[in-house]
Amino acid sequence: MPDDQHDERVGEVIEAFLDGPPPQARRRVRQAPRPARLRPTSLRPVPLDTRPDWDVALRHEDARMARYGRPASVVVIRLRLTPPASADRIAARVGEIVRFHARETDRVTRAAADRFHVLLPETEEAEAETLIERVRSACADQVAGRLGADLRVVGAAASPAQGETLHDALDAAQVAVGAA
Repeated sequence: MPDDQHDERVGEVIEAFLDGPPPQARRRVRQAPRPARLRPTSLRPVPLDTRPDWDVALRHEDARMARYGRPASVVVIRLRLTPPASADRIAARVGEIVRFHARETDRVTRAAADRFHVLLPETEEAEAETLIERVRSACADQVAGRLGADLRVVGAAASPAQGETLHDALDAAQVAVGAA
């Protein structure tokens, strides 16, 4: 190819590169829909575990702890209400708050009308205390006094000692909450 034609072809290639393919050659790329974003003030619509799910999760986490020696903790959160008859109405809102502040891998269940249990894998007892403080603070901001009841949130965290199970830690946390 003569030099003058070579330079002309190089210019065409560069222009085609900069301009992109001709319009008929362009294919429309379909983008995947964006995931829905939650508003920062909204709570996650994650349901609480049932009691049988909670028991299975405790057994599985006990087995994981025994096998790998990794930490885990349980938290018991109890509502002290005046008047006590308003527990069902307020407990649903508190359950949402607990679930919102728990991590995605944590397991939360409503164990009684006024009590929630949280299983925190890979968490030391001191770290689990921060969950209690976040829930207590959120309940004071969002629930206390607004639904016509006086609410006090009491919580305790426990981790199993050497040779103990998460059920033993749960019993210790329940005793601590009952004494508070």
